[in-house]
Amino acid sequence: MSSSKLRWISNAVIDRQKWDLCIDNCVWGKVYALSWFLDLITENQWEALVVGDYDFIMPVPFRKKYGIRYTYRPNFCQQLGVFAKESNLDPLLLEKFIQELLLKYKHIHYPLNHANIGFESNKVHLKKRTNLVLDLDGTYQTIFENYSGNLKKNLQKAEKANLIMGNNVEADEIITSYKNAWQSLNQIPESDYLNFKKIIDFGDKKGISEKLAVSRNNVILACCFLLKYKNRLYYPFSSVTSDGRKYAATAFLINNIVQQYANSDHLFDFEGSDIESVKSFYSKFGPEREYYYQIDKSLPTPAHLLAVIKKIFK
Repeated sequence: MSSSKLRWISNAVIDRQKWDLCIDNCVWGKVYALSWFLDLITENQWEALVVGDYDFIMPVPFRKKYGIRYTYRPNFCQQLGVFAKESNLDPLLLEKFIQELLLKYKHIHYPLNHANIGFESNKVHLKKRTNLVLDLDGTYQTIFENYSGNLKKNLQKAEKANLIMGNNVEADEIITSYKNAWQSLNQIPESDYLNFKKIIDFGDKKGISEKLAVSRNNVILACCFLLKYKNRLYYPFSSVTSDGRKYAATAFLINNIVQQYANSDHLFDFEGSDIESVKSFYSKFGPEREYYYQIDKSLPTPAHLLAVIKKIFK
């Protein structure tokens, strides 16, 4: 690479082929950073910071509110950050990317990825976030031995309940089930669900995904959308009913995925979590923790500005 000069590229002129080649070649390339995923999840509202001939790239989703442009983490898009086509990422270059982001955007809630570490910045608040990843490069029995005792008991309960694993669930059923389970806790706009349905449909079309459901007496108790990219199995969208919790349907669901992909080079990516109850449940499968950082920088709210003005003139 002859130059480390950074340049902004608008969405309309991003070379999708070169972009995706960089993500494909990157050791830590993430499905969230592929051009098709970004196009669908943001409705093409993203731009990019690029070095060289797409040697280093950083996708930046954006929105506008009250005339102010800001960058954010789209729902169902865990990690973004900087990716490299053929080499490691120098922490100094990573810091340059972050400085450019800070110059252009004054309001930021932007997730880096787990490989974006080692830089120093006293100009921005970095929130450490948790991801959990289970290595499936081993026999099922070996992986099962690392399950917690509580999880093993729950799987016995699921077996006795005669749960059935299937892959004939429809996208709309998965989304409706997700809303019923989580919408009261996390208010997600309908437009984001519609965008994620496009992700599901694209995954089906390209053969890079699975739609899975656990049922009992022909009633769905838990379901998920599983997305495959490189050696990762992403688990971005799952839900469980109250009866599903009673019969340990989610444990049964994940365990079946582990059985299917054991003895492979895959990683099962739980996609989190920093919610203690969720983290505690996922940890029962014996995964490794994989930390990443989120950049948080907010403009002062009108109430905050008013308080500052009052303090000055008090």
